[in-house]
Amino acid sequence: MKLLIMAFSLILVPIAGAIQASPPEQASTPSIQGKVLKEPDGQPIRKANVQLYGRKRPTGSNYSAISDAQGQFTIDGVQPGQYVVVVERPGFVQSNRRITISVQPGSGKNDLILHMQPAAVITGKIADLDGDPIGGVSVTATRAGSLGAERNSRNYGNAATNDLGEFRISDLRAGRYKITAIPPPTSPPPDLKENKNGKDPSILLTTHYPGVLDEDQAVAVEIHAGGETRINFGLLTGRAYRVSGSVTGVPSQGGMAQIMLQAKGRGGLQVAPQELGEGGRFEFANVLPGSYVARLIMVTFEGGQPAIRMLRLGQPIEVSNAHVEGLRLQPEAGGQVRGKFSLDTGQKFDWTQLSVTLVSVEEQGAQLVEERAMDLPTSSNVNSDGTFELKNVPGGNYQLLVVARSNDLPDYITKSVHLDGRDVADSGFPILPQTFLEVVISANGASITGRVVDGNGQPIANATVVDVPSAEHRTRSDLFQRDTTDESGHFSLRGLNPGKYTVLAFEELQEDVRQPDFMKSYGTRGEIVQLDEGTRKNVVLKLIPSGGEVP
Repeated sequence: MKLLIMAFSLILVPIAGAIQASPPEQASTPSIQGKVLKEPDGQPIRKANVQLYGRKRPTGSNYSAISDAQGQFTIDGVQPGQYVVVVERPGFVQSNRRITISVQPGSGKNDLILHMQPAAVITGKIADLDGDPIGGVSVTATRAGSLGAERNSRNYGNAATNDLGEFRISDLRAGRYKITAIPPPTSPPPDLKENKNGKDPSILLTTHYPGVLDEDQAVAVEIHAGGETRINFGLLTGRAYRVSGSVTGVPSQGGMAQIMLQAKGRGGLQVAPQELGEGGRFEFANVLPGSYVARLIMVTFEGGQPAIRMLRLGQPIEVSNAHVEGLRLQPEAGGQVRGKFSLDTGQKFDWTQLSVTLVSVEEQGAQLVEERAMDLPTSSNVNSDGTFELKNVPGGNYQLLVVARSNDLPDYITKSVHLDGRDVADSGFPILPQTFLEVVISANGASITGRVVDGNGQPIANATVVDVPSAEHRTRSDLFQRDTTDESGHFSLRGLNPGKYTVLAFEELQEDVRQPDFMKSYGTRGEIVQLDEGTRKNVVLKLIPSGGEVP
């Protein structure tokens, strides 16, 4: 950072025969002023909350102000640095792409124009198969393709139905949304004839609009700024079964032991955990057909502090068209993972800058996917001699993720992770009683730099740039990088392993780049770059506008 040096002159003023020097004029602290305007008519918006969130800042460097009747606002005393600008107002959503500003020392007043558009609303009614309303149903709206969207991003909303089965989800950004209705956990079985015999009752099921059980078959609803979209659909019913048995070999460490069921696959249904009964017995009622992984949750207190362990309970449980009873489950044998780091050049290195984390993965056909269940991360710092040790690792398959604890290693990559002479960086490895990994890192990572332009070739600031590795490497989260363009539209992706990447630039990225459908939707909209170790490639990217439309 360049230091701004300001020279002050002494003003000499004779007073009563004496000459005094007045104190130097103080440099004014930068301020932010501007307007909040409504799209598309440009009318001012009052009572909008304008917030600045500091990036790479000391703790507490956040600022805010409320716009007046003319939509104007002023934030004084802003410390120099980079800030993300967010504006909020009930009934409106911020229409700008993510805004980042740079406040320079001595810059005085900085003008900023912010735009908002009226929020969209989804309303409707949820009923059973007979058309009768159902109260207490949780209805969620999630922008198509997004994952874990934060409420403040206005890409996700939820509401509960009232006694008339009606719901209203407000403050949404325009776009395409998938709607899901989740019945209340205590809802009684529907009053159907097949439930009169008391056997294998039908229950209300989580249903996706327009009335399907498979989320992949759900139809997204298009909503518009300032508009209200109404949808009605019914909850489906299905047979549910009982899963019961006992768990043996529970570690005798006191505390609490619970069992839970998690449907296999991404976003799989979770059956609420329950505490093990006497003799390790358990019974789950109303379990839907499917393949489930059972997990044991152990909560103990060590030194007065709670400690949580999660253990897999053997092979998946298959629930088809009958009760599953008499199960005898036992925690999979865990183990210890030890390892040692080395630098590919053989040079010395401060290994305490690194930590390691085990990421649980599972096989799905020919693909290896990350398990997004309730698995707890298993992590450890690396010792000064390059060794690490992870104790009491639950059974299962894992990948090793190397994390830099310092910002001084942007070009370092995990070059290989060897187990018994075989590189398992991509494939992962099973936990054995004793697992020893040899990890090689390199400072010779590749990089992709460039700039983002619009359809007229003009540079675009604050665009989100991401890279997606080739299909065989997409289970490795360390190969995905992202950056935000500066005022000149420039970006830099550093610390990339050799291989082929697709690089894309978005005005507003909503989707999870690791979802299979992401590349189906956007794979042809980016630039393909082949990287060798240590290479530097430069590309010009065309901006993908918000909503994905062709510019």
